Amino acid sequence: MDERTIAPAADYDRLFAAALPELPGARRAPVRAWREGNFERFRTIGFPGPKSEAWKYTPVRALVRDPYVLPPKAGLARAEVDRFLLRERAALRLVFVNGHFAADLSDDLSALPGRAVQSLASALDASAVTPAEVGLEDSSERGFSALNGAFAGDGCLIRLPDGATLPGPVQLLFVSLAQEQPALINPRNVVVLGAGARLDLVETHVVLGPGRHLTNLVNRFAVGAGAELNHDRLQIGDLAGRLIGKNHYQVSADARLTQSLATLGGALVRNEIEAVLDGSGIELGLNGLYLTRERQHIDNAIQVEHVQPGSVSDQFYKGVLDGQARAVFAGRIVVRREAQKTNAYQNNANLLLSPDAEIDTKPELEIFADDVKCSHGATAGELDERELFYLRSRGIDPATARSLLTYAFAAEVLQRFRQPAIAQQARREMLRWLPGGAALEELL
Repeated sequence: MDERTIAPAADYDRLFAAALPELPGARRAPVRAWREGNFERFRTIGFPGPKSEAWKYTPVRALVRDPYVLPPKAGLARAEVDRFLLRERAALRLVFVNGHFAADLSDDLSALPGRAVQSLASALDASAVTPAEVGLEDSSERGFSALNGAFAGDGCLIRLPDGATLPGPVQLLFVSLAQEQPALINPRNVVVLGAGARLDLVETHVVLGPGRHLTNLVNRFAVGAGAELNHDRLQIGDLAGRLIGKNHYQVSADARLTQSLATLGGALVRNEIEAVLDGSGIELGLNGLYLTRERQHIDNAIQVEHVQPGSVSDQFYKGVLDGQARAVFAGRIVVRREAQKTNAYQNNANLLLSPDAEIDTKPELEIFADDVKCSHGATAGELDERELFYLRSRGIDPATARSLLTYAFAAEVLQRFRQPAIAQQARREMLRWLPGGAALEELL
């Protein structure tokens, strides 16, 4: 291997050999073969190295040098997670602790018709289900995805038939607890929406306590013709928390997809989004907010591919950086030759609160059609001294004035969340992050 890849350590071979017999579905030949195939692909591909263009800003070596263990099931009191759960009566809540489904903290799924929502582990253990039937097949040349396929512990499987909807939103709450040894957590979620189906999905990742664990997340979505998916994501990370996530969306004609993401902390976080708009009349909105401080590092890598004519995509991301934090935004729009009449927009704005903070923003347009409207923009700057002076002249102290302007900058993204309760959670966490947040809360 050259510097574009990092060879996996022998520890991964030992870990896989020891874990395979106990992984969900591994006693069934199709699932076992799927896992073994993924592990062989992982060994061949390895991890992305420092010369890999898509990963050159991400310090991967810091992730892969630890000797990981797979965390066992852990008990957790409801009171410890209650503040992160949706209170809406019709909501369906599924809680995963260290990658394992926690039935005692989750709502009862048995009343749903046709097992529309279920734990991925229970689906893999079912004798009638193959990996292909639950949408697990993944042939991408991405080492982290192959690693996830080999070790995938649990997650959620949602399958809604044509025209179906659920009474309320579905929330997936993933909680990571402190471990004595570095833990490797591999959740995988699969969502398949039939033609005209509709789903409000909330995905929350929370780190409770310090620890050098790594969450290696893979989400795969198939959005049918005329379907609608609203996907709110909230990531609340400890200063030592690490998450590598990949979201793949396959979107059909006339579908509506909105994803809104708030990443609030984490030692190293990378969010990858790949959306393939394979139809006409699609509307796609990708919204994101990231807050970093101290030496935290957050990446956002997005690729939107327009395959057919007459669809619209809009990327709207904002970042706030303080201390010696670093963030990366790499947004790419690809318009294929057949995708005439495409409208595609991208905007990334960043607020630097410290002279030592760093943002690397890289917007890209790759257009093969000639009848399109596409644009991108990227900015980075400091707080406006004139606005600070205005607030100071109204009797607001300096720290609160800076926090008020920072909040106003970030709040535009939070307004785009589908679920008000999740937007409110993000606001509370952001106010905890900002100096003088308690006083600011009284002003708002």
